[in-house]
Amino acid sequence: MRNCELEIHFADLKAEDLPAARALVREAFATVIGEAEPGEFWNQRDYVSARWHAPHTHWFKAQAQGELLGVACVSRWGQHAVVGPVAVAPDHWEQDIAKQLMAHVSTLIDEWGCTHSGLFTFPDSPRHLGLYQRFGFWPRCLSVVMARPLSGSYSPLAEQHTGDLQALQSHCLGITEAISPGLDVSGEIQAALHQGLGGVVARRDGFAICHYGQHCEAGPEVCYVRFAAVRPGAGPEALARLIGRCEALAAAQQARQLLVGVNTGRVQAYRWLLEAGFRMRIIGVALHKGQDYDNEAVLLLDDWR
Repeated sequence: MRNCELEIHFADLKAEDLPAARALVREAFATVIGEAEPGEFWNQRDYVSARWHAPHTHWFKAQAQGELLGVACVSRWGQHAVVGPVAVAPDHWEQDIAKQLMAHVSTLIDEWGCTHSGLFTFPDSPRHLGLYQRFGFWPRCLSVVMARPLSGSYSPLAEQHTGDLQALQSHCLGITEAISPGLDVSGEIQAALHQGLGGVVARRDGFAICHYGQHCEAGPEVCYVRFAAVRPGAGPEALARLIGRCEALAAAQQARQLLVGVNTGRVQAYRWLLEAGFRMRIIGVALHKGQDYDNEAVLLLDDWR
């Protein structure tokens, strides 16, 4: 731990900060997880640049004497906000930097007028749970990241979006609004398509935002389902068809596995994934402030990391 008497300034993260922010996020999470070689951790994934360029996010930074000490991101999904990543350079832990970053994040969420906000964190870390509980975020259900190798039995790819962005966003909004009024992932759709992060699979009864390739969060040979939702009443069969279309998209991109996230409070979706051969890769806990969109029958996949 370095000198805690540094005069630390908080401001918006700028474009020129992105290289340092990427390195800081990788080092911070590698240290928490206990990676032996932090410099190699997530070196083929980018959890910063695409989110910074997205239209629905905001980033804060902590800086002292020209050195970046911490960063925090918050994404706006309509009336819902998703916090993360929040990262502080390990040399500057125990200096309340994360607490001050979270204060800025919480103020912005209040200014947005969001009715619910949430985040993913480590369920076995008193440090992380205590930080977020201080700001009114409380644990509810586990949040798991799951993976399955491509099955090879998927249907031909016929429904990847290639048309009008506004029409696509309107279609997807109709589905998310039916699940939870105010839930809007239009920014995620725009980011995926405009930044070349991946594609969107759209069906009458559901849609999925998929990331793949370089410069995104998927990693090598992975198709990462950032968000997917099925219209209420369509049933697990619709989720199965949607995942099949995601597999077809993944195969077209030479991916070898599909990666998804789900909150275990959505019991029907979680059980379907297990029965379909998906296996848990990462186990976290979802912390919430306000009324969430989780219930047993909701067929929705998301990853708040």
